[in-house]
Amino acid sequence: MAKPEMEFCDSLPMGQWRKVEGAGEGISEKILSWDPDTGNLTRLVKFSAGARVPEVQIHDFCEEVFVLEGYMLDTKKKLTAAPGYYACRPVGMVHGPYEVPVSCLCFEVRYQDPARPLNPDCSLYKMKP
Repeated sequence: MAKPEMEFCDSLPMGQWRKVEGAGEGISEKILSWDPDTGNLTRLVKFSAGARVPEVQIHDFCEEVFVLEGYMLDTKKKLTAAPGYYACRPVGMVHGPYEVPVSCLCFEVRYQDPARPLNPDCSLYKMKP
């Protein structure tokens, strides 16, 4: 099975916004598409004003992030990620921590590394809708 085939559609009624498991207050997600065989997913991530990701992040999956609205501050790199900013992170790339002074909305794609065999223990499987 792969992610479902979907033509352009209104994503507003798709799923519900939910708190991101294990994340701090003010961070929520809306899953747009998910593949149960790989855990690969596409989602929107919303950070409320004042939200923080206080720890450095390292994932066992690849991650691509595009900032749509607002901005976030990478407190380690002293970088402001504003609308139009994009990140492409391979497995194991260190990033963060982040602070969000005003709200921020990101489009995000997370997937297992296509150059490696499928990892049945990948944390993506735990993110199902």
